[in-house]
Amino acid sequence: MRPIVTQDKQHDVMAKRRLDVVVALVALGLALMVIRAVDLQWMQTENLTSKAESQRYRQFEVSAPRGPIVDTQGRVLSESVEVPSIAALGADLNPEDLPQLAKVLHMDIKELQRKVGKRQGFIWLDRQVTPHVAKAVQALNIPGVRIEKEWQRFHPFGPETGHLLGFVGIDNRGLEGLERSYNQVLTGKSGRMQIQRAANGAELPGSVWLNKPEPGQSLYLNLNVNVQSIAYAALAKGIENTGAKGGSVVVMNPHNGAVLAMTSWPGFNPNSFSQYRAKDWRNRVVTDVFEPGSVMKPFTVAAALSTGRWTADSLIFCENGNYEIADKVIHDDHPEGWIDIRKLLVVSSNIGAAKLALDVGKKDLNRLLTDVGFREKTNIGLGGESPGILLPLESWGQVETANIAFGQGVAVTPIQLATAFSIFANGGVYYPPQLVKSDEDIAGRRIISEKVATDVLGMMADVTLEGGTGMQAVPLGYTVAGKTGTAQKPNPQGGYSKEKYTAVFAGAVPAEAPALVIVVVLDEPKSSIYASSTAAPVFKQVAAAALPQLGIVPNLPTAQPSNMQAQNQTSAWGMAKANAPQQEQLNSLYGLSLRDVRRFAYAKNIQLRLHGKGWVSKSEPSVLHGLKEGDAMEVWLNE
Repeated sequence: MRPIVTQDKQHDVMAKRRLDVVVALVALGLALMVIRAVDLQWMQTENLTSKAESQRYRQFEVSAPRGPIVDTQGRVLSESVEVPSIAALGADLNPEDLPQLAKVLHMDIKELQRKVGKRQGFIWLDRQVTPHVAKAVQALNIPGVRIEKEWQRFHPFGPETGHLLGFVGIDNRGLEGLERSYNQVLTGKSGRMQIQRAANGAELPGSVWLNKPEPGQSLYLNLNVNVQSIAYAALAKGIENTGAKGGSVVVMNPHNGAVLAMTSWPGFNPNSFSQYRAKDWRNRVVTDVFEPGSVMKPFTVAAALSTGRWTADSLIFCENGNYEIADKVIHDDHPEGWIDIRKLLVVSSNIGAAKLALDVGKKDLNRLLTDVGFREKTNIGLGGESPGILLPLESWGQVETANIAFGQGVAVTPIQLATAFSIFANGGVYYPPQLVKSDEDIAGRRIISEKVATDVLGMMADVTLEGGTGMQAVPLGYTVAGKTGTAQKPNPQGGYSKEKYTAVFAGAVPAEAPALVIVVVLDEPKSSIYASSTAAPVFKQVAAAALPQLGIVPNLPTAQPSNMQAQNQTSAWGMAKANAPQQEQLNSLYGLSLRDVRRFAYAKNIQLRLHGKGWVSKSEPSVLHGLKEGDAMEVWLNE
């Protein structure tokens, strides 16, 4: 017989069971909570603490300012200035805030949304903004949006130093010029900062440096920014006056290789470099090569004098303007017969230079040109430098040797030419160009004897006397020793252009005690192809303004008669020729300038009858021996 279960008892059993289940569940829940508490408090302490800290604290890398670039007198040429940039933490950024943020940033909302995307970490929204924009963003007080401080490069002298200094990208890395070449020196070490945030992402007080940024090192140059500004202005004016396509100017101290100025045209402003074409950024002083033309002749003369077989008074026959070598005929613009070496540079005879080179021999001429740095980079410390073009010796035949003697078939950069030319201004020693100051003395390397250097310098001083091609290079109150070069530009298809020329003037000033070597190169001048009327005036402007900056004042006469008389009185080389003892030793007036002839006549009280202008090509009597005071003399001059 089955027990009878009443309805009340059954209800009590069910209730008890439900209670047991609830109790069991509560007990299980409590057990789980205890286990979880133990896990959180003991087992995951480090992990959870780290997560909490990461939500409460954020670390940011802070860039360091680049070191300044400074000229020889301590003036800042390039410096880093602090500017605001707008950044955000993606995890804290509310998409609903983006439209108003885009409006303040003057940015399309789609562009801003694209930048943010689904990124949770650090995001740059707009870099290097104006202070006005930064204040407007700050006023919005949007959680997750930050005002960061970055460094922007500023070049106080703008286009005047653009090619030389180059520029820096938005990531604070040098991209051109010295900024790029010395990026490792100029770049500082970034720091790291930790900030504390509230739950809504707002920054709280109490930021601390984990390690502070270290600024980059300073870069000290030999450049004199006053001379740089002078060179830039003179070149710009020369380009305007001549219609040249481009140009370069280099100013050097020949006694130690210090580069006081280098500038190129067209220029660009490094403070807004992105507005210019990439080809405008290049520094023509180190990148562009050109055939130097007649400016090469002083090196040919120096090679000849160095053999000991030739002297300044040695005569050479210039074939009356036409000279055949192998299957090539060399021409002179002004035909000459017999001339001495001293006159060769004055009349700029291609034939005379070619004959000297063939006598010297290709090995010795090649050795001199190699020793002065043609064919290899100067390693001045700027990117993109060209080594120039000088044929390997095995490629030199008679024609090539003759061409190279007067500056064809060889190509150099302006910095190479200025450095090589300095050997005539410092007594024959080669100093590599020094743009960046060095703590060590730079050792020179003797290339030619002091006598040869002095002789060639004197010959080039005659080039700038009255009637010479370099007359327009001489500033009032100074003397100049220099050489013009007017070179046809090679055609890409071969041969030489009859319309395109490079005009060059290289010179040392003052001639009697050179303090500066200046090289001026004009690419395709339109007003005239001749360097005497295009490049030489630029040289004059640079020299006249730069020398007083160095404390070398002009030697002006007390009473100023005329420009010619002033030049005559201030020319140390002309005065040396005009003194009586030297004139007594003259055997002939041949090759002298009109000015020197008149001085001779004045000193000897000789009556002159003159024909033409330029340099003496004939006189009657032809020799001075036996000429007495009061005698008459007839003189013919040719340009």
